Amino acid sequence: MNILTVAVAQYSLSDVPSEEAFWTGLALKIRKAAENGADLIVLPEYMTAHLLSFQPELSHEEACLHLDEYTGEYRSFFQRSSRELNVMILGGTHICREGERFVNKASLFFPDGRIEEQNKLHLTPEERMRWPLSEGDKLNIIETKWGRWAILTCYDIEFPELSRFAAEQGVELILCPSYTDTAYGYHRVRYCCQARAIENQLFVALSGIVGSLPEQRPQIDQGYCQAGLFSPCDMPFTASGLIGAGRLNEDEVVLGELDFSLLHENRTNGAVAPFYDRRPALYEKLSDKMTIGEC
Repeated sequence: MNILTVAVAQYSLSDVPSEEAFWTGLALKIRKAAENGADLIVLPEYMTAHLLSFQPELSHEEACLHLDEYTGEYRSFFQRSSRELNVMILGGTHICREGERFVNKASLFFPDGRIEEQNKLHLTPEERMRWPLSEGDKLNIIETKWGRWAILTCYDIEFPELSRFAAEQGVELILCPSYTDTAYGYHRVRYCCQARAIENQLFVALSGIVGSLPEQRPQIDQGYCQAGLFSPCDMPFTASGLIGAGRLNEDEVVLGELDFSLLHENRTNGAVAPFYDRRPALYEKLSDKMTIGEC
């Protein structure tokens, strides 16, 4: 199959008074995206942290323990939604326990019941020092009928080695659920998404959180995002490499078509081929020759 319709969410931190209201509101967003033709819906990082909004203020460790209690419901909700709507759903990320540690885990749900998971591989300083989170140690290459995909969560996209490794394994679509609460953080992630699409000649889908809570919580308080779908900046795509983008900080879902036949055309007939024109032997030679004081 060549064409995949993707919906990337700009999910708003609206005031939700209860757990029921959270799941009901989320179900409505997912259903609307599916009715608009989405094959894949991408929700943002720290999706379920919105459930902290109607709780008393918690420490980070208490928040991890509390969110982990929703793990069963999180999985059953997205499995049921994916099956009933016949759509793939990246359920953002959810903090849950693995053994004696807590991880920031992204889960991709398929209509047939399959679940593909990816722990965040690079933790931000806040996640390392304030949250009691542990980083992942492997990259899941996900097989689909549209080709190979990978999930790089927020900060993960800022490390080019990881995306290059994924591309070398045949990945043609990177899903990037994110949570950035400032313009600085958003633009780091946004520009790195576009850089990864250009240098590896693949698609990147970015989702994020917008808005703010009426009462701040130390774990999640406000979001800054403009979700987007990105391609290489080369023929047969647009000069900007932009397939679709939302309105900055608005609560909405952005739909766009990813045509993998055009991606293959770009890799074969593009004006430049940064993925294929790499010179690994040169880079290794330069690295070997570098000594202190040389440039």
